[in-house]
Amino acid sequence: MDLPPGRAAAVLLMLFERDGEPWLVFTRRTQHVQHHKGEISFPGGARDDDDPDTERTALRETVEELGVDADAIRVAGRLDEIPTYVTGYNVTPFVAVIAEQHSYRPSPAEIDEVIELPVEELVRVGRRDVIVRRGFPIETNVFETRGYFIWGLTGAILRQFLDEVWPALSPGEGEEQQRPSAAG
Repeated sequence: MDLPPGRAAAVLLMLFERDGEPWLVFTRRTQHVQHHKGEISFPGGARDDDDPDTERTALRETVEELGVDADAIRVAGRLDEIPTYVTGYNVTPFVAVIAEQHSYRPSPAEIDEVIELPVEELVRVGRRDVIVRRGFPIETNVFETRGYFIWGLTGAILRQFLDEVWPALSPGEGEEQQRPSAAG
């Protein structure tokens, strides 16, 4: 697909295990950031001139926003780049694994809350819906759970992950688990 011209950006879908179940890390943005104030997103941001590639962008931004140890993050792959028509970015999502025992030191300027949600719960609650934004109806992927409302670009990236990656990582009935681990 030909993408419209836009500035490169990247986000990181961080997976970890809790009690043998896979979870994903999200953030709630502060009211002080330039775009998407108060919205739930994956950690990430715009590519800097110093970043050799968008994978480095995703890692750098995640470390800056969440204060996690860069050496503890293992990038496992990448999803399709998605354009944002409102803000003019082309966003590349990367999937990574982090150890179950990890800690955050979120940037108070960018992050109001670090959110961890179980993947299987997200599979169950995901749906297509129409929401009205600035008076216009928008068809989007929506994930509503535990008081959190995920939609827009984050919803699209999450849907892509659940449709294209998760089936390969999630065991079928009677199959052994194939999820990546942080130790690998």
